[in-house]
Parts: sequence; C-alpha cells; structure tokens
Amino acid sequence: MRSNAGVIAVTVIALFLGVLAVTQIQAQEVYSRSLQLETPASLTTLIANLSERNNAIREESLDLRHRTETARDAIASGKGSLTEGERQLSQLRVFAGMSAVTGTGITVRVEGGFDERALSDLVNELRNAGAEAIAVNTARVGPRSHFGATPDRQLTVDSVAVRGPWHVRAIGSPEVMYIAMTRTGGIVGQFELIYKGTRFDVSRESALEVPALATPRR
Repeated sequence: MRSNAGVIAVTVIALFLGVLAVTQIQAQEVYSRSLQLETPASLTTLIANLSERNNAIREESLDLRHRTETARDAIASGKGSLTEGERQLSQLRVFAGMSAVTGTGITVRVEGGFDERALSDLVNELRNAGAEAIAVNTARVGPRSHFGATPDRQLTVDSVAVRGPWHVRAIGSPEVMYIAMTRTGGIVGQFELIYKGTRFDVSRESALEVPALATPRR
C-alpha cells in the first residue's frame, strides 16, 4: 500500500506536467491572433503579461518536478501512507474529470460570435490561472477534451454540442482567476479586440458545481 501511494503521486504529477507543457504553447495562440490589432502601448503591457505568465508556469513546473522526485524517493524508501494515497487518488479523479466537484470559482459568460479555437484558449488560460475543474455549460472539460464545431457553427466539447450563450465555469480561487481573466492585456481584453460585438462577462462565484465527464476518456 505504501508504494502504491507513491506511484499514485507520481502519476498525478506527471499528468499535471503534461498539461502544463501543452497549455504553455496553446495559451499563446489568442495573443498571436490579436497582435496586429494592438497599439504600441498595449503591446508593451501584453509582453509584460506574457513574461509574467511564462515565469509562473516555469515555477509551477519546477515545483511539480520537485514533488515528482520526492514521490519517487518515497517509493524507493517504502515511505508513504494509505491516507496519502487516497488523497492523491482523489486528486487524480478530479484532474481526470471522473468526479463531480463543488467549490468557489468564477463563471465566464460569452454571448455572440465565438469559435472552438477561442474556447480552447479560454480553457487553457483558466487552467494556467489554477482552475481545478472546468465545465462549458453542462459539459465537463477533461485533460484530453477536444473542441470543435457543428456544420451550423455551434461549438462542441468532446463532439457534444454546447449552444451559446456559453457559461464557462471554473472551480478554484475566485480572485486569482478573476484577475487573470480581466487584467489589462489579459485574455478577455484580447477576445474583445478579436470578437467585436461579442459580450464577455466574468463573475466571481461563492458556490459552483462542475459535473463529472459523461464518459471518461482513456
């Protein structure tokens, strides 16, 4: 049982590292698309924000790598407890979208023109801001979820249509995520440049519920 706890810890952290690597690349797409719409002053702010976020992601990655090494050492030495293993397993289930989650967080309401690339950008930005669980309307977003569009341009999450206006709910620190979404040069500001006429509202929530994945992806 003790070694199982360490194995679970390594699994959880390795999954987090994989998502960090992907989101660090994908989160830059919305900024690339809006560069031609920026003024020199706003570009200066944008560059500063990108540098700040990259530094935060780098620090988080280093911390997770340290925790991976610690967990591996625990496996080698036979340390670790069943309680710790259960806690890690619970985290893994939340991360994989296998468990429903309740807690505080934010809701991003999008009304108007939007596309699957923008939805992916928004989800990645929420993850970068520390979201523990995310749903689009009633569809849970897992670590391997994909976004698309139907022939009539309705958005899809894992091939299931989610019709606008869209409510993207994220559980985590309301203040941290709210600031990440609404700060000058942030993703909502970029969206407002790209999707003119589309309304974006961000609200802090004291109680949110995010469902489990309808069918967990393997």
